[in-house]
Amino acid sequence: MASVLQMVLDEWQHDAAWKKIQQNTFTRWVNQHLKPVNDTVTDLETDFEEGLKLIRLVEVLSGKSVGRYNKKVTFHSQKLENISLALEFLEKEENIKLVNIDGSAIVNRNLKLILGLVWTLILHYSISKQVWDGQSSDALENQDLPPKIKLMTWLKEKLPVGLPFSNFTSDWNDGILLGALVDSCAPDLEVGWRNWVPAQALQSTTTAMKLANDHLDVAALITPEELINPAVDEKSVMTYLAQFPGAKYTPPLGRFLELDNVVVVGCDTKLTLKTRSSAVAPEVIIRGPDGSSLQYSQEQVSNNVYVFKFKPILAGEHEIMAAARDRASGDSAQLESAKIIAVDRIRLVYEDNTECDKPIVLKVLNAGRVSSIEILVTAPNGEEIVVPAVIDDAVYKGQFTPKHEGIYKINIFQKGVLVADSPYTLRVISQGSFSLRCAILIALCVVSAVEKSCEV
Repeated sequence: MASVLQMVLDEWQHDAAWKKIQQNTFTRWVNQHLKPVNDTVTDLETDFEEGLKLIRLVEVLSGKSVGRYNKKVTFHSQKLENISLALEFLEKEENIKLVNIDGSAIVNRNLKLILGLVWTLILHYSISKQVWDGQSSDALENQDLPPKIKLMTWLKEKLPVGLPFSNFTSDWNDGILLGALVDSCAPDLEVGWRNWVPAQALQSTTTAMKLANDHLDVAALITPEELINPAVDEKSVMTYLAQFPGAKYTPPLGRFLELDNVVVVGCDTKLTLKTRSSAVAPEVIIRGPDGSSLQYSQEQVSNNVYVFKFKPILAGEHEIMAAARDRASGDSAQLESAKIIAVDRIRLVYEDNTECDKPIVLKVLNAGRVSSIEILVTAPNGEEIVVPAVIDDAVYKGQFTPKHEGIYKINIFQKGVLVADSPYTLRVISQGSFSLRCAILIALCVVSAVEKSCEV
């Protein structure tokens, strides 16, 4: 019985999740189109009730006037008149077939039918009337072709060959397909989607959606969290993706490449900025945590790539502000600012003298929780020992047991890069030697003390 109840509960939660995602997505789509007339909706179930917002939406979408309507709504009959006017306009003037929807359904707040109406508008205005580009553009203009097939055909043509794409739900859950789509629409952004993995779905999807919004003007009609949700429905995904065929990419005057968000105080930090062409000259200001400007060097490494180097002085957030000016056209623009965090230099804490066969603990401090720390020890005989590092309360800890006498070299790597002060030196002696040396030192101290006592 318990398992049956759990199955029912799981199904109900899944059902509730996709309905909420769809309502959120459709609400954002409506608001996107109401924005030019300075209007918004917050609840599709109630906001079309008077017919005023519905009329404004229909007029924006069609680019036409629906005619005279009740601008001040007091009575139930006026609500019905306004809504009926909008629906009749859609059917007669826009040739949109409406099924199972009338004025009373909207006045009575039938959310299911209201969402059905919005979906009909999305299919007609965002997909069916889309201006298609690409090799299949002529075929996609065929009015008899279902909107879903049109969008899927365009996307398959746009996406790299070999990427699996057969639906508008689970195929878009990990961000990889979306990253490939953004990269195809704007190749010089160098999205890097080929290195993405499903386990980082939220991060990948967030990155792809931000790039699409910033550079293609593709609005986030669905959130990254909603898009990677297994319960997401195809209507919501189609609503978002339907913006891509009409997206136009204009390369920015300049942008930073592969910016490292975490750097080390006192260490050389490199910023690489790529401009749109050799005629574009960049300017950069770097502000430290205290608001002061930091000095930097600048080098032009190619026609349109510049490298800036500086050393963070203080730990904390640094703001990188950049501007670019096109000497040919005279255009200038502020580029997207960036923020990086400077952390204290990584430090290794360990006992630098020990004996053979005695375990030694290595503690790596100031590495941060998001760093990738690797420890590689080179023994006196040249053997390389990989020491697993496990994070414990913001400290990376590793342990190994030296087997040979001599000098060991301990190398610490952060994100594959050898950190400053590496390699660290470890001196190892044979078992008993350390105790013997201590005994000799103690004996010498005793003799010295006795001699001084006798002199007195």
